[in-house]
Amino acid sequence: RCEGEMKRVPDVLDTWFDSGSMPFAQKHYPFENADDFEKSFPAQFIAEGQDQTRTWFYYLHVISTAIKDSNSFENVIVNGTVLAEDGKKMSKRLKNYPDPQFIIDKYGADSLRFYLMSSPVVAAQNLNFSEKEVAEVMRGMLRMLWNSYSFFTLYANIDGWKASDKQPATNDRKNLLDRWIISELASLSNEINSAMESYDLVRAARLFPKFVDNLSNWYVRRSRKRFWKSENDEDKNEAYATMHYVLVELSKLMAPFMPFISDEIYKNLTGKESVHLESYPEIDPMLIDGKLNEEMSLVREIITQALQLRAKEKIKVRQPLSMLTINRSVSNDDLLEIIQEEVNVKKVVVDKTISENVLLNTEISDELRLEGQAREIIRHIQEMRKEAGYEVDNRIKIWYNGVLEVFDNFNELIKKETLADGLEQGKNEQADLEKQFEIEGKELIIGIKR
Repeated sequence: RCEGEMKRVPDVLDTWFDSGSMPFAQKHYPFENADDFEKSFPAQFIAEGQDQTRTWFYYLHVISTAIKDSNSFENVIVNGTVLAEDGKKMSKRLKNYPDPQFIIDKYGADSLRFYLMSSPVVAAQNLNFSEKEVAEVMRGMLRMLWNSYSFFTLYANIDGWKASDKQPATNDRKNLLDRWIISELASLSNEINSAMESYDLVRAARLFPKFVDNLSNWYVRRSRKRFWKSENDEDKNEAYATMHYVLVELSKLMAPFMPFISDEIYKNLTGKESVHLESYPEIDPMLIDGKLNEEMSLVREIITQALQLRAKEKIKVRQPLSMLTINRSVSNDDLLEIIQEEVNVKKVVVDKTISENVLLNTEISDELRLEGQAREIIRHIQEMRKEAGYEVDNRIKIWYNGVLEVFDNFNELIKKETLADGLEQGKNEQADLEKQFEIEGKELIIGIKR
């Protein structure tokens, strides 16, 4: 293209010797550019395949030792080989691997990148490629993260909430869940920075799934009602501020591992050009509350054990029970309240004399049974709202026929949980949707209208 004349180098000592001379040859050192050379030597970091151990890596060190009596580089990441799923070498002839473009189109570049970065292949080991495991990244962590982001933006847009420099300081949140998720985020940042500084990409990457699960399946799920409140009170605003802070900082932490979804979330939440133009975050370790993190883990363990007892007795979680007894104490009433709500019991009692970790009273009184039926009715109405295409903040009216005792006793609960302004016995021909259900063998007809 330059219309110049190209000539072959007449004498080559050895191709690997040429490659190993790169740090010196590019600066024409030691014949000139000594100051410029010293600024970039030795290299802080290089990366190549395991087969370079006795070739490029070796020659770099041999030549730098001869000329400078020093190593040529300070840190190296050595990758292994990606093999076919059956452990054989990938081969175009055998067609024993999927087209990379097909994988990217189907599951996304972030899913493939994270799968590889969290695998042994970036730690000098071989990897039997699995399309199924790429799919698990997309359907698991990636989808949970996007759902959390979508939940936040949905309600923030409904309320017209905007991020502000006047948000409460991140260590001053009044709500225990806010303090906990910020503490977990600070802990995540601390561990990831430690792993990255030691070039341990696998350890860093494998820290993300647990945090995203904590965010999606615990913080967001436990905080939903705070976002549903009709009034913009202090607690609701702190929930928005907390989630905005967590999503923005998480997008920065995840950027090297999942660059596309991280950039999308960051740009949409901040209005800035790109997450990849930001410094890598180091969240203040003073925000880590080790005791709270440990106690929340204990609470979740207790809940898991109690729900296993429910499953063993074939009692749905929607069915309230009278009491749960635990043999371990927690320091905060808010934590006991979380256990109470998650297990759906009226009371949690601490009794360190019991031998079991948890004891669940499974006897169901008539009043508890009616409340369980009310919860079942609420679930059906919520599903009808979705089927009718209502927005999450739409108020509705409800008509019903059947199970009158449930409505007589739990009228206000049903209205509150379904955003209903009216709840009437009978039928309305103008209902947007009407459906028939069976509640413990009894017929129930529900009609709803926006």
